Amino acid sequence: MKLPQCDREQEVLDALRSGRWAGAWGEEIRQHVAECAVCAEVAEVARMFQQEAEAARTKLEQAGLPSAGLVWWKAQRAARRAAEQRAAEPILLAARAAWALAALTLAGFGVWQWPRLAARLLGAESALAPSHSLTLFASLFHFDWLHRLAPVVPGQTPAFVLAAAAAAFVTFMAFAAYVVWRED
Repeated sequence: MKLPQCDREQEVLDALRSGRWAGAWGEEIRQHVAECAVCAEVAEVARMFQQEAEAARTKLEQAGLPSAGLVWWKAQRAARRAAEQRAAEPILLAARAAWALAALTLAGFGVWQWPRLAARLLGAESALAPSHSLTLFASLFHFDWLHRLAPVVPGQTPAFVLAAAAAAFVTFMAFAAYVVWRED
């Protein structure tokens, strides 16, 4: 079975899409549609599609959906932010390790210099004179190991040796963070 066709079907569709249908220029095409059943059916179906498209457009506008460009821009921004966070992770790890090492160094320096600090805080006459509480503290925790570090590097104080060890540790942690988070 062969479906009936008209040579002016495309012309009817073009007139409907362009808006020429409703104007004075569409008079001839409207007369043809009134006489041709095939073109009348094409025009009716095309009008229904236009009404559905308009209804869908209205629903989308009422729904407040963002445009595709805005969604793309936000996705690109989120991807860039995620990449920046991945790149900053080793740096943050090294910074945290440095803070932890600085705190340990400060604690070690405080323990090493505890007799002098306590004497100044307690108002003792001699900064090197140990008090009974300082002797008790030293006997409880045996922090004389820090003074034993000094002979390891002749001519250097224990604080210098501790600072050098801290610097080596931070360097090692930065390298380890790079190895862990690098992208191949």
